[in-house]
Amino acid sequence: MTNPVISLDGVTVRYGDIAAIEGVTLYVEEGSLVALVGPSGCGKTTALRAIAGFEQPMTGTI
Repeated sequence: MTNPVISLDGVTVRYGDIAAIEGVTLYVEEGSLVALVGPSGCGKTTALRAIAGFEQPMTGTI
C-alpha cells in the first residue's frame, strides 16, 4: 500500500458512556473513491466528523 491520504487506526469516539464508533481502522489511498454506508446510528457521521477534526478520538490515531 502507498501512503494513504486518510488514515484511521483503531479510532474510538465516545459521547459520554456511548461508543459512537469503536476500533475503526480505515486507509484511503490517493485517487480512491470511498463510500461509508450503513443503517442510521451506526457511526458514519461521527467517523466523518472525526476525520474533519470536529470530534476528538478517545483512542487511536487519525
